[in-house]
Amino acid sequence: MGKGQYLVYERASRDEDRLFLETAEEVTSEIEGPRDWKRQDLKKHPGGRNVSYGFRQMLLVLLKVYHRKEYREMEAFLNNSPHLLKELGLKKSPGKSTMQRAAERIGISALVKVNDSIVAKFKKSTVQLERRT
Repeated sequence: MGKGQYLVYERASRDEDRLFLETAEEVTSEIEGPRDWKRQDLKKHPGGRNVSYGFRQMLLVLLKVYHRKEYREMEAFLNNSPHLLKELGLKKSPGKSTMQRAAERIGISALVKVNDSIVAKFKKSTVQLERRT
């Protein structure tokens, strides 16, 4: 792969992440979070396990984990991607333990349903396919 081709690939992969996040945010905006999922400020509630990330934000992070990353990898990836943290509306990256606890609460079946909804938006409809032929 030549240098010019690599730059094009890099730009496309950046746009792919942005496009995925936009579509995922659109899909997750329709989903109601659990009633017991509260966003708390860590300064007000010292000690204990406080949920410091919103439901939709953690859902988006876990979708990225579901696709290709381990919890530790995702934590490092977010720490090194301030633009992604900003797009997700996070001040700092959630730790691996926070992601694991959130994954237990949300469940794999919910992640699969959300992922299927996102993928369906990327698929071409039969009408679009008929127009091309």
